[in-house]
Amino acid sequence: MNIIKRYSIHRFSFRISLFFGLLFFASCTYDYFEDETNYVVYAPKASSELMTDDYRIEDIHIYVYKETLQKQKTASYPFQENTRMKFGNFNFRLFPGSYLTYCFANTADIHFYDMETYQDAAFGLQESESNEYRYPDSLALFSTELKPPVIDYPAPLKTDTAYFNKRYSGRICVAFEKLTKLNPFLTYSNISEVKIEATGTGTYQRLSLLTDSVNTRSSRYSSSDKVKVRSNLYEKPYGDYDFGIDGYFFPSINEEESGSTIPISLTLDFLDRNGVSIHAFSISVTETLHMNQTIYLGTDGLSTLVLEIGGPEQWDPEIVPGDDGGMGI
Repeated sequence: MNIIKRYSIHRFSFRISLFFGLLFFASCTYDYFEDETNYVVYAPKASSELMTDDYRIEDIHIYVYKETLQKQKTASYPFQENTRMKFGNFNFRLFPGSYLTYCFANTADIHFYDMETYQDAAFGLQESESNEYRYPDSLALFSTELKPPVIDYPAPLKTDTAYFNKRYSGRICVAFEKLTKLNPFLTYSNISEVKIEATGTGTYQRLSLLTDSVNTRSSRYSSSDKVKVRSNLYEKPYGDYDFGIDGYFFPSINEEESGSTIPISLTLDFLDRNGVSIHAFSISVTETLHMNQTIYLGTDGLSTLVLEIGGPEQWDPEIVPGDDGGMGI
């Protein structure tokens, strides 16, 4: 009788030990997959503690690669999906190794293609059968390639910061003078806006070619791609010039065979207050347009020259404030 009782007690103790052991194992498994963050992308402009009307982003896309996509996160303002995200932290658990991390913000009307593999991944405007495209207003897309994170184990938590303080796009500003010699109606008071049709400019960007401000070159779906932009006029942009316009464009394209920069051609169509064309002419931009760079041009409709602007404050001061990262490299 004592033997049976002793056996029952041992069997009961074993079950208790097994039960708590399983609980411990379940807890460890949960922590391993959910809580053991070892890599964080911090975006100050997504933090509820720092965001203001002028200091914030509308959305964020994060892609972490080796040869293939390892992790990704997408979120939108006001970034309230979880407590960490509320403070601008986007958490990942990565296996040991070296990675490439790309971050994008303000991606309205921008499409991401073939993101599963690094060599094929690209973003750009949605493909068009007519090969005609319209850039989003002010092309507010920001991109950040973080320094390749190396994840060790065990190791302290690794955090990278995506500031989003530079645009992916470049900007072209054009100042006009003496256009009344071409057409007496080409005055600031007569013109409502300018339609811009650009050729030789990019319509999509491969991630593998997205490196830095100087070397990044965009691509296009077809050599017949055309990009359309509308720009309002502003008066007295610089020196003695009568009025000016500006537009945002993808960085310049290189010829595949020669590696030389393809010139950007801008056809400018000046519209009156009724939306009727007054006059149109074309100018060529032979300078390379880099990411987050501004090219300043001056023209009288017959000849065009590059303006040597010492700083953005010398251009029309009314359009510089709030241009978050649009000026300079």
